Amino acid sequence: MGKKILDSKLLYMVLSILLAFAAWLFVTSKDGTKDSANFTNLPVEFVGEDILEEQGLMIANRDVRANITVRAEPMVLAILKSDQPRLVATVSSIKSEGTHGVNYKVQLPADVRESDVEIIYSGRGGLGGSVVNVDVARFLSRVVEIRGEWRGTVAEGYLAGDTEDFRFSPGELTVSGRADQVNQVAYAKVIVTGENQAESVGDDFPFQLIGASGDPLEGLDVSCDVDTIYTVFPIRATAEIPLKVNVIPGGGLSENDVRLKLSDKTITVAGSREAVDALVGEGDLILGTVDLAELEDNVAQNGGELPPFPIPLADELENLSGITEVTATLSVHKQVETRTFQVTSRISTINAPEGWTPTIITQVLPVRVRGPVNMLDELSEENIRVVADLKDINQASGRYTVSATIYLDSAGTVSDIGVVAPKTYTIAVSLAQDD
Repeated sequence: MGKKILDSKLLYMVLSILLAFAAWLFVTSKDGTKDSANFTNLPVEFVGEDILEEQGLMIANRDVRANITVRAEPMVLAILKSDQPRLVATVSSIKSEGTHGVNYKVQLPADVRESDVEIIYSGRGGLGGSVVNVDVARFLSRVVEIRGEWRGTVAEGYLAGDTEDFRFSPGELTVSGRADQVNQVAYAKVIVTGENQAESVGDDFPFQLIGASGDPLEGLDVSCDVDTIYTVFPIRATAEIPLKVNVIPGGGLSENDVRLKLSDKTITVAGSREAVDALVGEGDLILGTVDLAELEDNVAQNGGELPPFPIPLADELENLSGITEVTATLSVHKQVETRTFQVTSRISTINAPEGWTPTIITQVLPVRVRGPVNMLDELSEENIRVVADLKDINQASGRYTVSATIYLDSAGTVSDIGVVAPKTYTIAVSLAQDD
């Protein structure tokens, strides 16, 4: 009970003070009594900066402040203390760089009239009245390149890209501000990190402005057109791929009769996980084919170096080994010889068009055959047939050169004894329409 009484007395005391203060405000506002209030460190707002920029200029010291003292009736001062006056300076008339004295005006809240107050200005920097110093500098907006730096680690079997592999969006950065500071910027750098990375990076990253010395620039009062840069950096899978050249038997030689030695047995490739896995799944990377029937006589008998094989890779794969072609050396473990037979009596055609009669013009066709001496000794012209297939011949009267297939009617396969360069033979025929 006693506490309630005490609380009531305290409440009455506070109310009495507030009522007394309100009464004082009312009385003083009626009798014209004025008081003073200091407003310190007020920021000066600038208008007309767009006109400055059109002239290639800008305000360098944006944080300009000033102090004012206001004399007014207590009720007006109470309003100003809750809604402080604003200081506004117009800079559109400035035409050059340097320090300029600019007048500012005091803008009062909407419910305070200019006639209600008396403003006393406090000058700064040796200036009196409503003048402040404004530093104006040359404005510059400049485009700089973006570079990337990788500072992470990759998982085993993976390879981080090179500096030139970075991709950025946007591709360039626009830096704006004081010309002397903007000109210090050589480029912008994005630093990409990651631990045990097994896939390419693609994300928004912050950037640093870098000077000509390669060091970051600190404390520059410049602005950039973006806050972050979307950066893509490849992390590629790698694999060692075996190389192979296929061998086709023919001309009296089989795959077992020769040995092909490549100058490089493997290469290391890099690319997306999918592309690398697909290549690994194929087993060997086939560089090409050696048709033993097409070998020159000297190579077929003594072996030798073959024309180099280029290394084919899909566009999405990179050859990390840097080897662009492979040299193949052929050694022959079988003794063969090449002989030429003049075929005269066994030259024929097949599949002549209906209603047309072919006439063979070629009377003698030299055919080169390769094989062991004992098998060549058993071969004669009577064992060699030359057959031309006319299924694709033009059905018109005239003379034509057509491909011919050579058949050896003797024991053994093409790897025992065979025609040299069998795809190169042709004969001449004429075609006449039946009556």
